[in-house]
Amino acid sequence: MKERLVSAINEIRNDKSILMSDEASIKSGVILRLLSMLGWNPFDVNEVKPEYTIESKRVDFSLRINGINKVFIEVKRPNENLEAHQEQLLNYSFREGVKQAILTNGITWWFYLPLNEGSWEQRRFFTADFLQQDPNAIAKKLIDLLSRENSASGDTLKNAEHLYRGRQKRNILRDALPKAWYKILNDPDDLFVELLIETTEKLSGFRPEIEDVEKFIINIQTSPSTKPEVSSPPKRHAISPVSALKPILYPEGSFINKRVRSFQLLGNTHHPRTWKELLVIVSEEIYRRHSAEFSRCLSLRGSRMSYFSQEPNKLRQPMQIASSNFFVETKLNSNSIVKRSRELMRLFGYKESDLEVSAE
Repeated sequence: MKERLVSAINEIRNDKSILMSDEASIKSGVILRLLSMLGWNPFDVNEVKPEYTIESKRVDFSLRINGINKVFIEVKRPNENLEAHQEQLLNYSFREGVKQAILTNGITWWFYLPLNEGSWEQRRFFTADFLQQDPNAIAKKLIDLLSRENSASGDTLKNAEHLYRGRQKRNILRDALPKAWYKILNDPDDLFVELLIETTEKLSGFRPEIEDVEKFIINIQTSPSTKPEVSSPPKRHAISPVSALKPILYPEGSFINKRVRSFQLLGNTHHPRTWKELLVIVSEEIYRRHSAEFSRCLSLRGSRMSYFSQEPNKLRQPMQIASSNFFVETKLNSNSIVKRSRELMRLFGYKESDLEVSAE
């Protein structure tokens, strides 16, 4: 079972068309496919009940054993914000006394214990992300938390409670937090950079540029404290906390703290003055080639922000793409600009090698 699940997860994560799929395609091509591998019979409506009715509302799937609802599953499109739907799902689960619930867009799977105390987020005890996490680890958790055999025996609930309260959760977080911090330092997320910019402006009255923030981040190391001293007078020959730190070495291929020299796009060489100009040129070229289907770009978004929009007021620093009614977010760091450019190209079937960037 595990080997088949790992193979399916790898296929799903490598299928770029899934990002543009509608809800019905996710249900049939991802959800029912994985449920079948986990031992559920998708052709038995008494076991995998679609459109389970609760008063005048419906849950996409109810997994049932001997007429008892074991798990509610709500499915959304990959470009939908899952947070907007968790309250509704958990209310349905609580009302029906269902002890386990899942909210998913086929790529991200949020597992809940609806009857536990706490906020919606606190009842979410585990997240499986097909694009970020190891397929072997995901497959094991799917078996533990969703297989029919474990559901029938009650082990799925025991495993869920163990994850919710036990040491495993703390150990996973203990190992993941340093990795997450290192990843932020080496490839600063746009929201993280923006938070530093806004906080600096509040404290000083001056708004730093993204390049200033990147230069600051490059000098941070994770172990010593960098908390500034407020009341004590400066000592003679004192070294500032930031300058005393060893710089973090960015991995090969990083563009942080570098200036763009040129880039090759689909065989043509360009010499942009700024990283923002690179993103705009790539966007305009893809629009020129695929104007009729360019709305695909609207599916590219971060956890709380969009990278493309037809409403410029929804972006922080929008730039119009050619003479279209599409706009691209340009308030991004250099790594994010290259990453967004390549993501846009992949949406339309191009390879990563079709964009080669030279920086210094």
